Amino acid sequence: MGHLPKARDGRLESMRFFTGQYERSIDGKNRVQLPSQFRGQIGAKDERLTFVVTFGESRGTLCLYTQEGYEEVAARMETEYMTGPESRRFELQFYGLSTPAEMDKQGRIVLPDRFKKKAGLGEEVVLVGQKNRIEIWSRDAFEKAVGIDWDGEDWPEWQSFLRQRPGGQG
Repeated sequence: MGHLPKARDGRLESMRFFTGQYERSIDGKNRVQLPSQFRGQIGAKDERLTFVVTFGESRGTLCLYTQEGYEEVAARMETEYMTGPESRRFELQFYGLSTPAEMDKQGRIVLPDRFKKKAGLGEEVVLVGQKNRIEIWSRDAFEKAVGIDWDGEDWPEWQSFLRQRPGGQG
């Protein structure tokens, strides 16, 4: 995920990202099933993959990274972030609280109970592809964060965002 793998003929393949949203349930054993679309995006067939579970960037969410995706974030932190007390606390939380979770043959991952409780996740969740990670949201929080009035006349204003340039140049 997130890198440019080489095809057998040596050419670079296109970058793959997690996309889409999928409603799921967390069962009584804290297992959530990854949609086949996500498993397909990482090339998972019948093999068992290990993910890394962390707290999400948005309050009340959890993140799933592939091992490779997690290593890419860690590599970026080595070069892109400042040092200091806040950085050390972040690293303590990011690395110290990150937990490996193996996907079983049915495509399920067990979420740590403490993480699920801290994020306030109930039984019904939405798995959301977010480029290099999969976020787990409660249904209500996701709908609120997306901010789309599905029954109304308003339309998402993506084009103005896509035309923005760094430094306020439009």
